[in-house]
Amino acid sequence: MAGDFNGQADAAAVETLRRSSAATMQRNLQTIPRLPDGSPRYARGWHMVGWSDEFEVGQPVARDYFGQRLVFYRGEDRKVRCLDAFCPHLGADLSAGTVKGNLLQCAFHNWTYDGSGQCVKIPYCDKIPPKARTRSYEVREMNDTVLIWHDHEQGAPEFEIPTLQEYGSQGWTKAWQRFKITIKTHPREVMENTVDKGHLLPIHGFDVDTWLPVWNGHQCGELMWGKHTRLAADVQDDKLYVRSLSHGPAYQYTWQIQDSGQFDSIILTAWCPIDENTLEYWFGVIVHADPKQFTPEMLEAAAHGYCKASYDAFMEDVYIWERKLYRPEPMLCAADGPINKLRRWYTQFYTDRAKVDNQQYHNDNQDWTIFDLRDRRAEVLSRQAAAGVAA
Repeated sequence: MAGDFNGQADAAAVETLRRSSAATMQRNLQTIPRLPDGSPRYARGWHMVGWSDEFEVGQPVARDYFGQRLVFYRGEDRKVRCLDAFCPHLGADLSAGTVKGNLLQCAFHNWTYDGSGQCVKIPYCDKIPPKARTRSYEVREMNDTVLIWHDHEQGAPEFEIPTLQEYGSQGWTKAWQRFKITIKTHPREVMENTVDKGHLLPIHGFDVDTWLPVWNGHQCGELMWGKHTRLAADVQDDKLYVRSLSHGPAYQYTWQIQDSGQFDSIILTAWCPIDENTLEYWFGVIVHADPKQFTPEMLEAAAHGYCKASYDAFMEDVYIWERKLYRPEPMLCAADGPINKLRRWYTQFYTDRAKVDNQQYHNDNQDWTIFDLRDRRAEVLSRQAAAGVAA
């Protein structure tokens, strides 16, 4: 029994799990997507790289993602740019350089680059070599987050992520209650949670009545409702309704409301790989409530409390992810959720785009709003039955 262990025994148990995780990591690395040269392949798509306020005007920012060093800078026009951080000249780290208007100057020889990665000035040479450029990345800024498009083939973005309409709107808390953590796992483990309905009760205390999948090309997600022992327990028999939608491999919105209608919440989750077995994970929460019942101060407190409760629930997942073995051919049961289908869907982001056919992943469930799940449940279910929607 857990109560029989003293502090030293608990510490020893934790250390044993850490050693086990380190041993298991090598087996997991044998099954991750790789390029022909054996190096890890990272997902094609939009990836969050930080909150907007982390990128100040005129200040280069170094970040290590996708197994490489990147440099970000916000120019005087307030747009964020992203470049491969190592100067093509002699390899200096451009994040040690200086922002000049909307340009970035290397600290080593003052070679200067624009946002496309093209060298536009060499102070001691009039002729700029044609190949004097470093790789640039498409950048988007929305919801007070900064994202870049990553693609091994260096193609243009295939899709865009819609801005969250509620963010900054009247009645919602003004900014994210937020956190960021570093996790020792591969992003596939995070994405797999999207359809793993079997873990919801034992890990999160969510007794789901109805669970429905969302498939829409580069999008996937889940619609569900049921009794939640932590996030919808304010009123007896209160139910929690959840609509979660992932846009590509690493950016996800989750809407949550209750029968009691005390307040609505939206959760942003996003992640970006640092290397083949490490990722950064961002989490933000905003809430909305009737102003006649909640003062602005009460709303902020509610958002903070909801973020803390959601963080605690999320850390239960992290504990599992950092210690589990990835099973390429898992032994599943009928009630697990469409885990194998999710895995097939997820491979599109690790496959050359000419070989991708994601049209087979489609239903119309992305069109249901979170309020439809609560207020039009019978219609939602009848449409499922009529369409013959399968997991």
